[in-house]
Amino acid sequence: MYEKLKKKYGQNFLIDKNVIKKISNLIPKKSLNIIEIGPGDGRLTEFILNFQPRELKLIEVDTDLIPILHAKFIKYKNVELINIDIMKYDEELKTDLIISNLPYNISSQILVKICLMENLPLNLILMFQKEFAQRLLDKKINSLNSLVNCFYNIDSSFTVSQNCFRPIPKIDSTVLYFSKKKKPLLHKSEIHNFINFKRKLFSHKRKTLNNQLKNFSFLSDEFDLNKRVEEISLQKLLQIYRKINL
Repeated sequence: MYEKLKKKYGQNFLIDKNVIKKISNLIPKKSLNIIEIGPGDGRLTEFILNFQPRELKLIEVDTDLIPILHAKFIKYKNVELINIDIMKYDEELKTDLIISNLPYNISSQILVKICLMENLPLNLILMFQKEFAQRLLDKKINSLNSLVNCFYNIDSSFTVSQNCFRPIPKIDSTVLYFSKKKKPLLHKSEIHNFINFKRKLFSHKRKTLNNQLKNFSFLSDEFDLNKRVEEISLQKLLQIYRKINL
């Protein structure tokens, strides 16, 4: 069946049972409301069910995989199978936990979608390409982690060899565990403007803040604008953003 996987969906099935079990064991407790994005042929799903979720929503875009998932999980009353692209799923994703071997081609879009949720999940267990995961874990801020770190603490769990997948991808993967911050660093009303603000700064990250923000001369009284955006802290970035958007 691996020959039929669709490149447009970024499909690489995790087949190593030891790794699958290791991922499922990150689930903090039983009886949670869980969403699994891109369950594929349901191998991880089988292990998730060992944690007796109160509700488990499976969101799968590939129509060809729906009969496989339906046959495997029709007997479970707590499982709901939804055939849709997660980026087009408009219902409120109200859940305790999101778990996924994320499609590589839309990892960043899904993270932004999660950050925009009205009710943020308490935890995320997500697998990314190793280099992408490193961007999230980087101590320096970047366009990706500057948003996610406003809402979640991120910990690296373990690396997964490319040989654990079929078809075999070109790079290893990393599983990350996200814990919701007790108090988010951004208010909901600020998110969209902040995304546009940091996107502009990071699109010219070799320039100093002084060059990028020269229309806001009042900032130089409080901030060292001789630095580049990646050289300041997230807290400083938020302070600058709020000064401009008062």
